[in-house]
Amino acid sequence: TMEIVSTVQIVFCRNIFYTMIYKGVRKMGKSYAVLGLGKFGKSVALNLMKDGAEVLAVDQKEELVRDIVDYVTCAVCADVTDMEVMNSIGLEEMDGLVIATAESLEASVMALMIAKEIGVPYILAKADGRLKGEILKRIGADEVVYPEEEMGARTAYNLVSGKVMDLFDLSSKTSIVEIHLKKGWVGKNLRQLDIRGKYNINVVAIHSGEDFNGAPDPDQILNERDSLIVIGNKEDLIKLR
Repeated sequence: TMEIVSTVQIVFCRNIFYTMIYKGVRKMGKSYAVLGLGKFGKSVALNLMKDGAEVLAVDQKEELVRDIVDYVTCAVCADVTDMEVMNSIGLEEMDGLVIATAESLEASVMALMIAKEIGVPYILAKADGRLKGEILKRIGADEVVYPEEEMGARTAYNLVSGKVMDLFDLSSKTSIVEIHLKKGWVGKNLRQLDIRGKYNINVVAIHSGEDFNGAPDPDQILNERDSLIVIGNKEDLIKLR
């Protein structure tokens, strides 16, 4: 790992990506900056890397930067509210920016304003409350997420729904969920169960062990290892419990 230390920031780079930023060389693939390396920011950065993106990770705490340096393209220890520093780390070359400093609204606002001035084309910000989220939207965030709130809603929904294994919201009213088979469903097929007619829910796939069938045969006999991927109105999904 190469370390570059200056008076304004500490930079850790695994490859030539950081040099490419300064030389203005056109990058291959998408590149994103993640500001704030708490649990949420670190998770976003690592998953972006897994998905093949170039990632610039930034935090003011050196220990957090050192923890992630071996897993991202480039890591910088810097103050995200400092205009001079933010202008020096190549944000103008990024396809998108994630502001994960939700604990400090002031830091999020400053980072957002600086990023907008630099010209970052897409900015996603984390917020820990709806009021803070609305402020960030009005300042210019393209999207605001509420991880803790969404996880809490998901956990409560799964508890109420009983058989629900996983949840993905398509809208405030519609979700895709994976459910275990209800008692009495094993040994029957989808045609016999008539889930759409009884529950107003569509089965879009059957998950069986390592296999995932996205075009389920309505005459396929279900076994105890199977689970169903279904889509429908949340109220109808809750009735499925």
